[in-house]
Amino acid sequence: METLLDFLQLSDEETQALRQHAPALLARAGQARANFAEQANALRSRGELLAPLGDDAAQQLLDLHDSHYRELLAAHYTPQLQQRMLEVGQIFHRWGLAPLWIMTMSSGFAAQFELYASALSLQQRRPLMGALYKRLRRDEAWQLEGYRVAGERVRRTLEQSPLRDPLTELLNATALREMLPQALERARRSQLKLAVAVLDFDGFREVDEQHGRAAGDAVLRQFAQRLLRALRKTDLVVRTEQDEFVLVLEGLHSMDNIAPLLERLQLDFDVPYALSDALFWQCPISMGVTLFPDDETDADGLLLHARRAMRQVKSTKSQREFFWAFYQP
Repeated sequence: METLLDFLQLSDEETQALRQHAPALLARAGQARANFAEQANALRSRGELLAPLGDDAAQQLLDLHDSHYRELLAAHYTPQLQQRMLEVGQIFHRWGLAPLWIMTMSSGFAAQFELYASALSLQQRRPLMGALYKRLRRDEAWQLEGYRVAGERVRRTLEQSPLRDPLTELLNATALREMLPQALERARRSQLKLAVAVLDFDGFREVDEQHGRAAGDAVLRQFAQRLLRALRKTDLVVRTEQDEFVLVLEGLHSMDNIAPLLERLQLDFDVPYALSDALFWQCPISMGVTLFPDDETDADGLLLHARRAMRQVKSTKSQREFFWAFYQP
């Protein structure tokens, strides 16, 4: 981060160009605000990126844009501006806007500045746009850092709360009840799909009965690690009951996005579980999957439907081709 910020320091020529053109660019602030308001309203009305923002949040976003436009043209980049960029990133995280939105806003600013600079000579344009692009990159970096810090804060809160399964260190059923409705809301905002999968072993009781509780615990811990390795860090992996696990996969464009995951899981599940240095155990897995909003119901309904699909594939385990089945609404 420090190396990047050092690289983004303005040269004397860029500083002079910014000071020279800042008054003219500030005079265009009203038009820039109007242009952004028009674009933001279009995104909301078309049900795109900003669709979930209420009127108050949309007004706040407009004010943030206006302030940012003026701050980009300030003579000096102060620690106060740096702190504000951190806070803006945290606001975007709270609103559920993807990090891509930070780049989208930067592109909008760049387009406005390019329009102004197009009337300048190349000699004038080069240092001015160099200064503005450096300011934009610097603000992106701090906003993304604020976004990351906000996400880390949420994760630390979860890790320090009674929402973890002590055996596998995965999230537990209480966490799922809190987080699945939030994930559904993000899916509505982004207009992307979300998958809920429920899976368990077809004969987990055998390992407990034949080898003891410690062996069963070892299997569950290994299974949890395989799930974490196969999934993205943004996916939810939850242990709800003894050998039942729930996966929540966000940001899917279609059911086809799940195919690579299923293939990775199939390979992982085919590997026996180590009960000791010389003893291994293997057992098939059954999994049911449902896709929101194709399956347009609430969190409890999605879990119910995924379990129903899991029971369906479990009932045909002797002749099935795949260890999973999709719920058909």
